[in-house]
Amino acid sequence: MKPIKNLLIVLSFYFCFTQSLASVLTFNTASERSQVNINQDWKYHKGKLEAMPSSNAWSNKGWESVTLPHTYQLTSINLDDSTDDKSQQTFHRDVSWYQKDILVNTKKNQKVFLEFEGAHQRTKLWVNGEYVGEHATGGFTPFHFDITAFVKPDQNNTLVVFLDNRIDKAIPPDGFTRDYILFGGLYRDVYLTVTDDLHFTYNWESKTSGIFITTPTVNERDATVSVRSEVQNSSNQEKSFIVATQIVDANKNIVAEVESTHVLSANSKTTIKHTTGLTENIQLWSPDNPYLYRVYSQIKVNGKNIDDLNNPLGLRTFELRLNEGLLLNGKPIEIIGANRHQHYPYIGDAVPNNLHRNDAIKFKQAGMNLVRLAHYPHDNSFIEACDELGLIVVEEPPTWIEFGNDIWFDRLDRATRVMIRNHRNHPSILGWGAGINHRGTIKRLHYAAKEEDPTRITMNNGTLWTGEQHSGITDLYAVMDYRGAVRQPHDLLFAMEHSGTKDTIGLQEIVSRYKHDPNLIGLASWSGHDSYSFIKRDKQYPNLSVWGASSWDAFRSPKPIYYWYKSELTEEPMVHIPENIAQLEGVVQIFSNTDAIELLHNGKLLGRYTPTVTEANKYVSSPSTLVPFKWTEGTLTAYAIKNGKRVAKHSRSKAGKPYKISLSIDTTGYDFSADGSSILMAYAYIQDKSGHTIEGDTPYVTFSISGDAEIVGGKTIGANPVTWRNGIAPVMIRVGKTPSDIRLTATSKGLLSTSEAITTKAWSAVAHQKKHQLIKQPFELKIDIGNTEQHPQEDYTLWSHSKGPSTKRFVASNNQTVEVTLSSNKEIKWLNNWGMPGNLSFMIEDGVDVSAQASLNLTFDKLPEGKYQLKTWHHMLSDKSESIPELSFDLTPLKSNGVSSQHYTPTFGRKIVVSEAGGGTRGDGGSNKGAQGNALHVFESDGKEKISLAIKVLNVNEAIKTFRLNGFELKQLNLPTM
Repeated sequence: MKPIKNLLIVLSFYFCFTQSLASVLTFNTASERSQVNINQDWKYHKGKLEAMPSSNAWSNKGWESVTLPHTYQLTSINLDDSTDDKSQQTFHRDVSWYQKDILVNTKKNQKVFLEFEGAHQRTKLWVNGEYVGEHATGGFTPFHFDITAFVKPDQNNTLVVFLDNRIDKAIPPDGFTRDYILFGGLYRDVYLTVTDDLHFTYNWESKTSGIFITTPTVNERDATVSVRSEVQNSSNQEKSFIVATQIVDANKNIVAEVESTHVLSANSKTTIKHTTGLTENIQLWSPDNPYLYRVYSQIKVNGKNIDDLNNPLGLRTFELRLNEGLLLNGKPIEIIGANRHQHYPYIGDAVPNNLHRNDAIKFKQAGMNLVRLAHYPHDNSFIEACDELGLIVVEEPPTWIEFGNDIWFDRLDRATRVMIRNHRNHPSILGWGAGINHRGTIKRLHYAAKEEDPTRITMNNGTLWTGEQHSGITDLYAVMDYRGAVRQPHDLLFAMEHSGTKDTIGLQEIVSRYKHDPNLIGLASWSGHDSYSFIKRDKQYPNLSVWGASSWDAFRSPKPIYYWYKSELTEEPMVHIPENIAQLEGVVQIFSNTDAIELLHNGKLLGRYTPTVTEANKYVSSPSTLVPFKWTEGTLTAYAIKNGKRVAKHSRSKAGKPYKISLSIDTTGYDFSADGSSILMAYAYIQDKSGHTIEGDTPYVTFSISGDAEIVGGKTIGANPVTWRNGIAPVMIRVGKTPSDIRLTATSKGLLSTSEAITTKAWSAVAHQKKHQLIKQPFELKIDIGNTEQHPQEDYTLWSHSKGPSTKRFVASNNQTVEVTLSSNKEIKWLNNWGMPGNLSFMIEDGVDVSAQASLNLTFDKLPEGKYQLKTWHHMLSDKSESIPELSFDLTPLKSNGVSSQHYTPTFGRKIVVSEAGGGTRGDGGSNKGAQGNALHVFESDGKEKISLAIKVLNVNEAIKTFRLNGFELKQLNLPTM
């Protein structure tokens, strides 16, 4: 590890901790790179303008003040009663303008970029009245503009963004029909980024740009990590620099690092590859254990960190294997989940990050481990949440059925590549859709995906009624299973879409079929939530598609399907009586994941019942329990029974007349920041006097709010007051920019009103530093002991000596030093041997021997304050196991939580004679135990007194002549979390 360069920053952090953390060095990864979220304080105009931004007549007078993400216009639950068909001829088919003034603080030799996570769908940019350029790949992938030459440093600069969402047959997926909506607007985050002229490039720029992390080898013992990075020198002179790559664990401890020196000519780029890995304490990523490392990439010039990026790293392997299915980390996994669209009522695609995260959490709460992103690349924040939660993701480029001309295909190819480059470092991504929805495999997309990311599988996006009935050239046959898909003998099959029924019975049957056959690797229901389409499906709201297999309604309120998934896919005991839409005539359906249920009506036990298993559902874990009972009034109570005991309870009543409102604000996925962008869902439950929620449509509920927040939408779009279904009236709250107490009140004529409150906190627009914080280099020593002819153990520091006691100063992994002494009251022999099996074979073959009558003392001086773990290895050569001595250990001085003494029997190998070609006369007879066993000692240091470990033979006898110490590993335990 190199010395700390940004000393003042590090010291300011250092003194926030007690001296007990002195043996942990902290490094601030902040650099010349600055990324600031500029979502707030935009001006907006819908429609054409006579003047252009370059004209003196340009004016934003009368424009609306808005915060991003922003929609072209708020719309009703029925999309303003649009009569469009699925080609979307008129809805949101217009242009819009956004303007913002920003102060750009830059220094000489810095670059300035404007980053867009997405915008619908053709984008043009002016800075200070000068035209910068256009982005026309599409509305679902990120892009940026280099605005260095257009900005005025340390002055206000005017940004003008023009968005064109009119029909354009040259921009996919437009020009044809779709089962989803192209909502207009600047609907994802926008950032102002400043870098040094020597900097990492953006991932999406080219085939070699940005950071690309791969893991050529991953298992439970070790992992190899390869990082390819591209550096650009935008200056007019040659630059010398260092690129450093650090792998950091979940506690921000550096666990591996590599760096290299480079020289780059003016106005050029270079690609750098670093390969390193982990060999200890490997944490594999999976839905059950979504452990995330991070990769910090830095550019250093003259010791100064001038640019840095950080990316997630999940150590995992996916493999498709016929007759075994999908293997995750070598073990079969059944992937079960649902499709997701990114839009919400009223706001369309303008979904803030907290609601993206809210969606991901809801998938996880249902027990799902899979999300298919339909039918376009989704927001970065959703993918990041999937990484953290352990949701496996399938992503695809923006298409539906038809495809267009050469320009259209060029742009689809580009959108595919940008999608992959943008999300390739996320461990949650299983693979890429390489087909056009309904059409199946498109060779060009498959080849593009493999060229960009050969580490992941491709899927064909096929159906049973069009296209090939197999995987084609793609790796996986991904099909819409609405009519009973048939797997070809050479294929695995993934149901990227499938149907179900509101009563869940049909859903259980298709899940059962897939769980029975390992070659049917998984399935994603259509859809996770009700969604928008101009294929008219709902009588009341024709432009809102209400799906039989959806787990949530459009406002993300759970439906019965959600609770069945929860019973099938989660382990915590649960029981649920679904609402009427999932009940059967004369039969009560109950979901539970336990052995049986007990059902009571108005407190009277009806009986104990087990799940209803049929030929069609026999392979699911939790079939519904169907109880013959005509339920017309009163309360049903179900208890989940496990091992004969009641472990969970749920009640549902036939509600009486509406009497009051119960209110809930869903803050799932929200950090309570007053960012002006976040939107919270809130739900008003219409209940009777006893608190039972009605099941029909609600009366109109009016919401009011105090504090710095606003209700999204009003009377003109039916958002407030609002009436909705299943006894629940939803409302959306957008938080303001000032921290405050926010109180939401719900009222309805003739009902008792109610209020709920939350408190917001200050928000920082600085985005880059949120990910690039302090990381830690822990104190760690690995010492291999032996004489001057010893063989070195890789990654260990040699302590080579000829004879007698020795004192040596060692530099730990974090550049701190400690003085270590080996001493004894008898002669110390420093030895080397040859030929030992085991993972640490070279460490255990050498060491020091002392008489069995002696005490061997290992003493640490100047050891920084903290709690430590000391491992010592003792491997003997002996033909008789009974001659191996049991050792005792004494630590002085003993600190609290320390282990003062313990016993340990060394591992041993038999003495053998090897040939002269083998290079020696002694070896290990094949015990293969030495690297596996070690003595373990835990102690605390006050940073002042010496720490001494005295090693002795516990019971000396005539057969025991000597004992040995081969090496040790000293590591600090009490590392701070950040």
